[in-house]
Amino acid sequence: MPVTARPGRPSAEALRAIVRTHPRHVALAAAATGLALAEAPTATRLATAGVLAAALSLLTAPRAAVFAAAALLAGSVAGHARVAAIDGAGEGLEPGDRVEGRAHLLSGPRAGLFGSSAEARMTSGHARDARLLVRFPRDARLPPGMGVGAEVELAGSVRTAKPAAEGEFDLAAYLRRLGLAGELDAERMEVTGGRRGGVAGAIDALRTRAESGIAGGLTAGSEALALGMVLGQDEAIDPAVRDDFRVSGLAHVLAVSGQNVMLLAALGFPMLAALGLPMGARIAIILGLIGIYVPLAGAGPSLQRAAVAGAASLVALAASRPSSRWYALLLAAVVTLAFNPRACADPGWQLSFAAVVGILMLAPPVRSSLSGLPNLLAEGVAVTVAATLATVPLLAHHFEAVSLAALPANVVALPLVAPIMWLGMLRAALGQLSVLGRPAEAAAELANSALAVPLDFLTRALSSLAASFAGLPGSQIELPLPSGAGVAAAYVALGAASAGFSRLAARTGTARAPMAAAWRRLPAARRAVVVFGVVAGCALLFARATAPPVPPGVLTVSFLDVGQGDATLIQHPDGGAVLFDGGPPEGRVARLLRRAGVRRLSAVVMTHASRDHQGGLAEVIDRYPVDLLVDGGDGTPDRDFRATVQAARDRGIRRVEAIAPMTLRAGGMAIRIIAPAPRPPGPAPEDPNARAVVAIVSAGGFQLLLSADAESPSLAPLTLPNVDAMKVPHHGSADPGLPELLDRLRPEVAAIEVGSENTYGHPAPSTLAALDDAGVATFRTDEHGTVTLTVRGGRMSVHPERGG
Repeated sequence: MPVTARPGRPSAEALRAIVRTHPRHVALAAAATGLALAEAPTATRLATAGVLAAALSLLTAPRAAVFAAAALLAGSVAGHARVAAIDGAGEGLEPGDRVEGRAHLLSGPRAGLFGSSAEARMTSGHARDARLLVRFPRDARLPPGMGVGAEVELAGSVRTAKPAAEGEFDLAAYLRRLGLAGELDAERMEVTGGRRGGVAGAIDALRTRAESGIAGGLTAGSEALALGMVLGQDEAIDPAVRDDFRVSGLAHVLAVSGQNVMLLAALGFPMLAALGLPMGARIAIILGLIGIYVPLAGAGPSLQRAAVAGAASLVALAASRPSSRWYALLLAAVVTLAFNPRACADPGWQLSFAAVVGILMLAPPVRSSLSGLPNLLAEGVAVTVAATLATVPLLAHHFEAVSLAALPANVVALPLVAPIMWLGMLRAALGQLSVLGRPAEAAAELANSALAVPLDFLTRALSSLAASFAGLPGSQIELPLPSGAGVAAAYVALGAASAGFSRLAARTGTARAPMAAAWRRLPAARRAVVVFGVVAGCALLFARATAPPVPPGVLTVSFLDVGQGDATLIQHPDGGAVLFDGGPPEGRVARLLRRAGVRRLSAVVMTHASRDHQGGLAEVIDRYPVDLLVDGGDGTPDRDFRATVQAARDRGIRRVEAIAPMTLRAGGMAIRIIAPAPRPPGPAPEDPNARAVVAIVSAGGFQLLLSADAESPSLAPLTLPNVDAMKVPHHGSADPGLPELLDRLRPEVAAIEVGSENTYGHPAPSTLAALDDAGVATFRTDEHGTVTLTVRGGRMSVHPERGG
């Protein structure tokens, strides 16, 4: 609130002053609370209203207490009615019900682990007006033209989400927050060519032209990033890139939010002023632009909040009244919750409001402590620090992890984000000129092409920055905060720390004032030189901190911890590096390679078509120079495997089929492929494991057996030498022939590449017993993390990442 307690002033007196002087704030807060309690039992709502009235009665006149309690109850009644209206559209749908009819897509298809999904509203059939999450099979080939607003013919069966166990993601609650009646397993889907009409159709047309304007002339990665940042269309952003932004603490950049509205106003005001428009006209036009932009960019909770708050501030400016940021924030809460009372349970809604509250409370003291910096820089750093700190408890609560890189990453990203937004918005606006005819469209294309080069450069720079911070060791830590009490305690601690910082800033203010004054007295040229030197020094430190480490100077084998999957890296002191498999995509093997000092790969071996082996290699092919691809696909029809091979071809990477016998050289290493043998022509076997690549990697006197998922039935017929180390086949699954195999191989060290708490029961107790009986030192990536084996002077040593 605008009123703060002075040192020594009783807090009760400060609260009493706030309530008396800002009754509208109190009423809005009460109404927002009532809306949030829309689904609470009636007794809870009445009790909350009673407690609020009693508390306010102790602080001010009883009339204000009654008014606030009435606002709370009115909000709860309105919220209850709104929830009933949202649920009414899908009322009567039961699991297993058959749904057929036409629908309008409310979102573009988003790829997932088990297929793609999209939100749709039925427009015909018995499920008319119901909003459903339509799920398409993983192997479904989706036709073009499936954008927002497209009309499709659907047929499928309804299913409802299962109740979530404690600690699991609650899909049912997630669907309810989105106003979705359930899931539809699509068995048939056709694009009719029609589109929705009315205002929504007009917005769709604007969006289509904006997409064309933003995307033109950009590379694929930059196009996806720009569309995500400006229009919230993040479906095409590569999952690896999305993960980089999440781990680095920059994920909020990919979601349209209050920042977008602020930057839209910051772009529009000076441009309209340059046209000579008076203040009233500028404000009216900016309000109109915000009104168009919000539905254009998806109208998510954080964007709704920012639009309402921004509109309230602009109206106050037009009325020549002082703008209250707290009032605008509370008004935004009421409006967003009136639209969907369940939004308060959405992590995005909570993080958006927490960030703004943090900015209002924490940014001023941080800004005052940076008084010696240029105003724009000090303001940007203060806002970034405040928003980052204010969202930490909620991030820990919802995602059980916190990015330690978030604060520096967001500060470094400051000069990139605003230009990307502005260039993207300008290109979106230029895209609208196509409706004016070919001359206007040609002029727009010319201007757009000039803006494409800097936008492409900036988006690639931002993506590289996110990858650099995400790749730092310890960039993200696990920090589970499961209970609401824990979140409350974290915010109490944050508030105490903030108060302490404010007191410290106040005490040191007199000491800092002369330094700030001396800085301002310096000639502008000298200040520019100092700032440039500081920036250059910081850039050098950043480059050194985020640079990959030096490759190892001894033969090193890394059994990489990629979860439930396989990825083994062998590095020779002469600089050669060979990667066998890449684990699943979520294992982020490319990031692990960077931490291992890999700059180039002599060879990548794709042992067989299996997501937990080849899934992460697409990112490796995209991000690293590769000399040779060893293709163990065995003629597989798997689309993801074939797409990775095609990506390697497109990059000019030499490819060889993995057919035994074959020996390849990679610097000082020899890779002897001993399986699979050639097979007769015909389709690939249904189970690729038995014909996975089996190889012996040799360097000096050291020998390593890598057999992917090929178990003893495939290995027993082979001529196998004694080896120093081996990767246990198939993540340590049960293999009756393993004891005999170990007797032939006689390894000293074995590694099991396996994910923790996997559903397959890997590694099997019988496998662990066989290794123990054979006296093999055994390490597991689920318990030990990445297991690093080094060979120096003919002696092996093993260094587990943890638990060793």
